Amino acid sequence: MIPVILSNHRAVGAALVLHQYLAAHTTPGGDPWLAVAGGIWITSEQLAYRLDTTASTIERWRKRLERFGYLHSERVRPRFRKFWVANENARPREQASVQAAAANGLVN
Repeated sequence: MIPVILSNHRAVGAALVLHQYLAAHTTPGGDPWLAVAGGIWITSEQLAYRLDTTASTIERWRKRLERFGYLHSERVRPRFRKFWVANENARPREQASVQAAAANGLVN
């Protein structure tokens, strides 16, 4: 089965790099959202260093992924965020509620 984000790769664009990096640092589970790196606080600068890009590019990618409902982040301090990646293996009902929340603007 092709992951949902890959079927939408043209709209997501280069932000797919950030999604794949964050998804690689989650623990599989049945929840609709998977915490990245156990929920530690991360800055855009740290992600930019790891992905060899700029912090402004990370912010742009983050906003794009949040707009499409593949990523959720919460600001915990002025420069720090906690990240969650949408779980593609969640039950369809949970995925529908996640997508509805994103469509209604409930996702940052």
